[in-house]
Amino acid sequence: MRAVISSALLGMILVFGMSSYSTPIAKNQLVDHSMGNIEFKITNNTVSEFKYCVNGGHNYISSGSTKSFSYSSGQDFYYIDGSSCGKQWFEVTSDMNGKDYKLTELL
Repeated sequence: MRAVISSALLGMILVFGMSSYSTPIAKNQLVDHSMGNIEFKITNNTVSEFKYCVNGGHNYISSGSTKSFSYSSGQDFYYIDGSSCGKQWFEVTSDMNGKDYKLTELL
């Protein structure tokens, strides 16, 4: 009798345990972008190198190349004016996440 009860209990555990099992979700699908970084790409589709400023640092995207970015929403990007950051180029927004842009779309 004890063996029958144990078998029945084990069967119930397996049935209910398996019914609540779901396949694992990739880590990048769980990211809440309201608290995480926004990831996007920019392809320089012009014939010359493009220079910009972010976080006070000077950067560039070579002609024909694609650069990946990962910044918080609200991060400002600036044009370079001489040797310093100039006027604002764009601000990172949550709707940019996962998108690929051509440089000419952002100019």
